[in-house]
Amino acid sequence: MKIAIGLGLDKDPAKAARTAVKQALKAVPRPGLAIAFASIRLDQAKVHRELCRHLDPAVLTGGSCYAEITNAGVSRGGVAVLLLEDKGLQVKLSVADVSEDCRRTGLELAAGAAGGGKDLALVFGSIATGYEQLMVDAISQELCPAPVFGGLTCGAYDLGMSHPDFWTNYQYCGAELSKKGARLAALGLPEGVTPVFGYGHGWQPVGEELTITRAEGPNVFEVNGVPVIEFYRQFLGRDAKEKFFELMVQRYGFSVAAPGAGKTIIKLPVSCDFKKGSILYFPAEDLQGMKVRLIQASRLSLIDGARAAARECAAARPGEKPALVFMVSCCSRSHILHSRVNDELEAVREVFGREIPVFGFYSGGEIVPWKGTCSTRGRCGSFYHTTTVALLALYSHKPVKAAVPAAALAKAADSAAALALLERSEEMLDTTESFLANLSRKSYKDGELLRRSHEMIHAYTPHGVWKEVGAVAAAGGAELADAEFSGVFMFMDVKGFTPYSEAHTSAEVVKALNEIFAPATGLIYKHGGDVDKFIGDCIFACFPSAKSAAEAAKAILLLFRGLKAGGNPFNVRIGPQRRPRGARQRGRAQPAGIHFYRGRGEYRPAPGERLRTGHGPAFRIRLPGGAGRLWLGPGESRGAEGQGAACDGFSLRALRTVLWKSEKHCLPR
Repeated sequence: MKIAIGLGLDKDPAKAARTAVKQALKAVPRPGLAIAFASIRLDQAKVHRELCRHLDPAVLTGGSCYAEITNAGVSRGGVAVLLLEDKGLQVKLSVADVSEDCRRTGLELAAGAAGGGKDLALVFGSIATGYEQLMVDAISQELCPAPVFGGLTCGAYDLGMSHPDFWTNYQYCGAELSKKGARLAALGLPEGVTPVFGYGHGWQPVGEELTITRAEGPNVFEVNGVPVIEFYRQFLGRDAKEKFFELMVQRYGFSVAAPGAGKTIIKLPVSCDFKKGSILYFPAEDLQGMKVRLIQASRLSLIDGARAAARECAAARPGEKPALVFMVSCCSRSHILHSRVNDELEAVREVFGREIPVFGFYSGGEIVPWKGTCSTRGRCGSFYHTTTVALLALYSHKPVKAAVPAAALAKAADSAAALALLERSEEMLDTTESFLANLSRKSYKDGELLRRSHEMIHAYTPHGVWKEVGAVAAAGGAELADAEFSGVFMFMDVKGFTPYSEAHTSAEVVKALNEIFAPATGLIYKHGGDVDKFIGDCIFACFPSAKSAAEAAKAILLLFRGLKAGGNPFNVRIGPQRRPRGARQRGRAQPAGIHFYRGRGEYRPAPGERLRTGHGPAFRIRLPGGAGRLWLGPGESRGAEGQGAACDGFSLRALRTVLWKSEKHCLPR
């Protein structure tokens, strides 16, 4: 197989095209396929006319571009030509008008190429509606198993996507120069020649996952319930005004998961309707309810994305060198890379080798299979991308003769061009700094809100459960596993709360209750306990042992003695009870039997005895001595005695009986 790449950089469009073609024809005099891309800055009619003078229009495809890619580097303002020749190369080309019905365009292209090779389908066309994925799907369906690769020709990107002339682009449809056309080349590759693909973008997520809560097709109105324009303004600033869209579209889009690829696809904002409050995203599809991530581009990350795409290709054929690398990158990437645009090309060449022929263009959209290699059976799904670099590497088992432009590109020498370049760099830097500053402020505010929310939830959540939740979340889990707990539960009830609440305002009641709960809760945690829940004027806590429960109860009683001496109207009733071993699910204590607390002790029914559960019976259990004392059941008293819980004027006495409904009942020993 023979491969030749020519490059013309003359300011005269005809001369630039003539130079590129003649340079390539020296190595490939009888090409079976000719692909040409010319800068949108040049007069496309003059370029196309000169191409057709020196090449057979029947094998010509390509169109206008933002920048040209060859071994000489990335150029802007030139013409690049690729010629392929081989006896085993089969080429059948077709043309279709691009219409609003993108699927119909794909079907017409496939029908015109019927009977051609099915090793590779190259397609270059005009931007239409953003639904070009439908065109790609139709071609894949009709030319199965041919993988589809290519891109959309580009307009004057420097004018900005909101400018109508941005959408004016040209296609070389054989002998015809079109503004709304598409050209498909169905290839049968020579024996031993295999295509391998890769794509990457390098855009990085800068926020949490979002939900598009209101959209009409690709027109988005709300994100997470927030108007989409306001969503962007919180990052871009309120003073963006007329530059709002240009600032937004240059750097900030959304990413969505690529089906089955383990990677993401970018949704790029391409127009903004302030009257309707919507933003249009390409590639177009129904975005209602879709999960997305806000993403940001940096020059280094874009270069890393190109390198990742090259590595994906190279990994499919380890140790081998490709005969040709076809590179299609997005015009917005060139704009962002700016003075470092050649670094993207160099990242690709570093992976494959600098001697490998490289050809391509900066496009208005990229088309590439999502798999590195495609089977000869079944469809090889391809995606229509934006702001992505797409690579096609042709590997050959046979020797390949290649000719590439060796001359280095001339650097811009005039001061006006240099000043314009510097001005744009400064503007991009200012925009990025402003965005990151606003993002940082928003992240801080969100963090503060989250911290306060956590503090409030933490105050009403058992600390043990809270820690467990944190550990599970950090490990990527979504719920707590079932668990068991064996220990002592304590129920603390404030005596005198009901009459006090009836005689005071709600604010006074809350204040008085907080004065009790705050120190009592602190004492529970100090003695190794955990507050399971607050129930009105009660605290329900759990402890690992009878000793710790008794020590906490004793400390709380001492606290209330001091409060009582200071005029506090309340007293306290406390009843600890050993917890049988049982299940706890998702942080909630699961009852094992019927227990009554209220600081008045515990009643367990005898075997076969059934009692109604409810609030009433608990109040019918009465203990001798009333409030201000700590009563332990036999098991709890033994546990506390054995661990020296009695001190500071307290003596332990086990409660043996309780009075319930005027009848004395014995507690189990």
